[in-house]
Amino acid sequence: MNILDKDNTALYPDQVQAALTRLETLLAGCTPGAMTDQALRLVPGKRAVFRGRMAGRDVVFRLPLDDANRKVFAEEWAELARAWGHMARGANRVAEPLFFDPDSGLTIIAQAPGAPLLTHIWSLDASHRPPLIARAADWLQAYMAPTITSRGINRRPWRKWAMAAAAKQPHPELAEIESRLLQKMHKLSRQLGDPDWRVAIPHGDFHLNNLILDGDTLTGIDTGGSNHAPIYKDMARALTHMARRGMLPSGQRRFGVDAGALDAFTAAFALSDREANAFLPYMLVYETLIRVEHPQMSSDRIAHALAMSEALFEDLRQIT
Repeated sequence: MNILDKDNTALYPDQVQAALTRLETLLAGCTPGAMTDQALRLVPGKRAVFRGRMAGRDVVFRLPLDDANRKVFAEEWAELARAWGHMARGANRVAEPLFFDPDSGLTIIAQAPGAPLLTHIWSLDASHRPPLIARAADWLQAYMAPTITSRGINRRPWRKWAMAAAAKQPHPELAEIESRLLQKMHKLSRQLGDPDWRVAIPHGDFHLNNLILDGDTLTGIDTGGSNHAPIYKDMARALTHMARRGMLPSGQRRFGVDAGALDAFTAAFALSDREANAFLPYMLVYETLIRVEHPQMSSDRIAHALAMSEALFEDLRQIT
């Protein structure tokens, strides 16, 4: 196997090698003939991801490294199998689940052909980007559709998690604006009232590079949600992920993110005025605060995050 430098695998060669040895032992016992060829990702002590081949197909091997992640992998496998039931064919798909070992937690998933969507969008002229962002919104709606229901608003956990994350922000310029955003989140929370909001089983880490584009087909990868969450959370994750990287094809912002992209998600889910102007902004603040930048984050990424946060704050002043 050739261990290539991708993600953080080169930082932990001994742990990668130990995970590889364990993976190859498991494969020899349960899927003879399967082969690994690249380390893709390592979260030390928690999980390792490798690329390889099995039965003539390109696959991804995912291996938990502790008991907690074995449980998580079992939940993720169950969710992927559920989604595969309605997204095995057509324009909106999920990666095909191929094998799961409940004892070790080893998961084997077909590698989706194509290019990560956001990476592809960057290669296009600005005028050609909005249709693909709308496709991403359509994919998310198709993924959530079978599980969408309504439940009473549970605002407290989101505020609590956002507050804890904001306290860890290492960049002073971001910490200052985020403290003001947190105040707006508390104020907006009081204005939400007690109606229901829509919830569904989410993707769990929905951003456009977790969608793989192959022709007209979009395949979702890294699905992992298992408990119901507000449908607005995954939308907010994708919108802030784009804005933090300067992806603003419409040239206009609303609530800190690209106005055209926000409209695409609003249309795909037929959001009501309250959903679009209260529930979604609430989750946009949450996603802004929960994603704490690394201390060594590049200056351009910090600048994008700062511009997004300041624009979000200004628009929140109009509704709180």
